[in-house]
Amino acid sequence: MIECDLKNKPKELLELNPYGKVPVLVDGDAVVYESAIINEYLEEKYPEVPLMPKDPLGRSRVRIWVDYCNTRLQHAGGNIAHDYEVEKSTEQLKQYLATLDEEMRGREYIADKYSVADITYIPFFVRKERYKAVIDDSLPHLKAWMDRLLSRPTVRATP
Repeated sequence: MIECDLKNKPKELLELNPYGKVPVLVDGDAVVYESAIINEYLEEKYPEVPLMPKDPLGRSRVRIWVDYCNTRLQHAGGNIAHDYEVEKSTEQLKQYLATLDEEMRGREYIADKYSVADITYIPFFVRKERYKAVIDDSLPHLKAWMDRLLSRPTVRATP
């Protein structure tokens, strides 16, 4: 893993990823970027650790919730963190979190088994203070899911 200052992006990053965003995975000659695409690449490359359901409906459910995180939670949170449309984004974020809380009612993981969808939410949960996201006992199903994800040994071991 290479850390970089995103306010002063190194030339190497821009050469690897024309979007100038992280993460970027370099795997031999392969260069893969965008988190969701990296996750699917790794799932396909290492099928002995399945992180996507085998059936098309299950796979679509995973993709729906990955999209929800990326286009709703991360978007609203990013606006808040960058002091843009804070009031509107704060209200949207509360609604998105309430939707997730209801979705997690009676579920251990968002697509029934631990999957790429769950992995997609981990960075948001780790950075929730930056986004001023409150996930407490008022969102019990979401909080329990977040706590399950953040207590996984591989997540705890990540710097």
